[in-house]
Amino acid sequence: PRPLGQPFGAMASIGSAPIHAVGGILARSAARVRGTRAVRASYSTSVGPSADAKDYRVLAFEDSYDIKEMLRDARVRYGHFEQRWNSERCIDAIKEFGRVDVLMLDFYLPPVTGLQVLQQVNEAVASGIIQRPKHIIGMSSVGSCNGRLMQEGADAGFVKWDVGMWDGWARDEW
Repeated sequence: PRPLGQPFGAMASIGSAPIHAVGGILARSAARVRGTRAVRASYSTSVGPSADAKDYRVLAFEDSYDIKEMLRDARVRYGHFEQRWNSERCIDAIKEFGRVDVLMLDFYLPPVTGLQVLQQVNEAVASGIIQRPKHIIGMSSVGSCNGRLMQEGADAGFVKWDVGMWDGWARDEW
C-alpha cells in the first residue's frame, strides 16, 4: 500500500527540489495529485487560481505552436496574451510587455533556448532590471527539458499540449 500522504505517480528530485512526475506533468513538491494529474498551487493561494487569475498578463516564448489556441481550447481565461515566436531580445521583450503574471517558456527555441531565457530572466531579476513573473511555466514536448527549466527556477513544467491543465489558470464556465 501507498504510505499516507504520498501521491500517486513517480517521485524524483531535480537538484534539491523534490518533484512529482505524473501524466507528463512535473510539479514541485508543493504539488498535490488529483487522480492521475499533478497539480501545483499558485503562489497566492494554497490550491487553484488566485483571485486575479482571470486578469493575468501572459507572455509565451514558443516557436512552433499557437499557445493562445491551446489555452482557448482548455477554456483558460486571462487578461492579456502575447506570444513571441523566437527568443531574440527576450529581456527587452519582457520589459516592453510590462507586468508579466505568467511567463511560458518552450525549451527548444531559437536563437537561444528557453533555459537560456530563464537564466537571463534570473540574472535580470537579481540585477533589478525586471521583476520576477508571478509564475514561470516550462512547456517542452520533452519532459526532461521541463525538469531542467524547473531546476533553473520554473514553477511548473508541462508537456506542451497539456499547458492548459495548470490549475493556476482561471477558466470559463460552460
